[in-house]
Amino acid sequence: MILINSSSRNALKIFQPFLPVFLPIGIGCLSAALEQEGIDVKIIDEQLETDVIEKIALYVKDMSSPYIFGFSVLTASYKNAVDLSQKLKNIYPDCIICFGGPHPSAIPEESLMNKDVDVVIRGEGEKILPEFYRLIKAHQDYKGLDGISYKSDGKIIHNNPSNKLIDIDLLPAFPYHKFNNKKYDLGFVLSSRGCPYKCIFCSNRVTTGQKYRYRKAESIVNDLNLLYNKYDRRYILFIDDNLLVNKKRIYELISEIKKAGLDKKMTFNFQARGDNVSLELLTDMYEAGFRSVFFGMETASEEIMKLINKGETVEQCVKAAVMAKDIGFHVSATFIFGLPGETHKDRMDSALLSKKLKLDMVRFNNATPYPGTALYELAVKEKRLYKQGDYDNFLSVSTFVENPFNPIPFSYIPEGNTEDEIRNDILFSYLIFYLNYDKLKSIFKSPDKGVAWFNAGEKILELLKNIPSLFILSILMSIKFGKLLFNILFQNNTSISRIEFFKILISSIKT
Repeated sequence: MILINSSSRNALKIFQPFLPVFLPIGIGCLSAALEQEGIDVKIIDEQLETDVIEKIALYVKDMSSPYIFGFSVLTASYKNAVDLSQKLKNIYPDCIICFGGPHPSAIPEESLMNKDVDVVIRGEGEKILPEFYRLIKAHQDYKGLDGISYKSDGKIIHNNPSNKLIDIDLLPAFPYHKFNNKKYDLGFVLSSRGCPYKCIFCSNRVTTGQKYRYRKAESIVNDLNLLYNKYDRRYILFIDDNLLVNKKRIYELISEIKKAGLDKKMTFNFQARGDNVSLELLTDMYEAGFRSVFFGMETASEEIMKLINKGETVEQCVKAAVMAKDIGFHVSATFIFGLPGETHKDRMDSALLSKKLKLDMVRFNNATPYPGTALYELAVKEKRLYKQGDYDNFLSVSTFVENPFNPIPFSYIPEGNTEDEIRNDILFSYLIFYLNYDKLKSIFKSPDKGVAWFNAGEKILELLKNIPSLFILSILMSIKFGKLLFNILFQNNTSISRIEFFKILISSIKT
């Protein structure tokens, strides 16, 4: 079987050469589950492959037909997945193409309306996919499987959901050896699945559910030891949606990390909610090697926090960030602009809050109504869902990464706002936050020493190779922010007036 990680990297345009290549965790977990069942698996990652068709042709030489292609599909990569599935059906007419992941799980009908897609596996696939494979290879009917959607006599059939969520402690270890490519940063660990909260913009629950499940501390430390001893990783990112849901298990993890002596050898980064932290917990985690924390702060408005069903308050987020900074953590955060009920003032309050808290790194994203979220349903209900092509414009970082001469239209614009207003507010927020040498330097910081989301090359040869691209990127970014400043100062046709511009800029510099 061939598993394909559909990539959205081409949507990142000018930034693509400088962004880290993340492990396709979902594909990795599926491949381990298949191999545990004795099924040979090959992996294609579109983030890396220059000629996917050629690589597949090489793999299928050693396989028997019908060939089975399993796609892991996010909303941003849906177009790529559809295009590639069409090519594969033309080359291998008898092949079976299966889509899985958050996007097809949320709206399986859409995927199956493509003539080249045969089946959608909804939700977690580790138990369904091996059985699906065996039935096809035995030329038996797979249409009785729970958790799948398929076509029959021109109709789309949705079988019952799979009965229960997977006990992730029973899954095989993540196959890091399959991704031992210098282009990947292997310093990732997934220690839990699911999230009990109901934020209207989050699509992860489509596949992982709301029930929070976590691995035993001993199993996690086995991964950490492997990454340290075999792959020379010193900096680890826990990619859990929310690491701190269960405090008891965190203290078990701290104990095992210290027992293995890894608190002196490695440093760890994690994501958390403000209402899940305490001074005692953060202090104990810091002593165990946790050095960097990321908070989804979203907004500075308590009212909007309620509207997006975050289940926590701005005050709790602020207290958490202050506590973490006081202890010594590198603190990052994300704010989302363009949320329901939001105003220009709300966005400027968020920008100023990011400065006031002295955060180390911040992203200002545009609200994106991914299928499967309550925000998507709200956008449809309000008739404010703006879909371009096959979700070409469903990109939460579009404002920052888009070409200034070819902006990416927003997929959602709340009532009372315009796209230009939100875009300008995002750019202005970046400007006032990163108008500081130390902040700019932190963007380029090596992942082994801290958090980084931009990498121009850690070695001299890599940096020299990237100089032409860096030059072009610098010009485009200068144009983007130059246009913003020109419009504010000379055209005065943005949501930011000249008076407000200087007022906020002076306040930002003082902060």
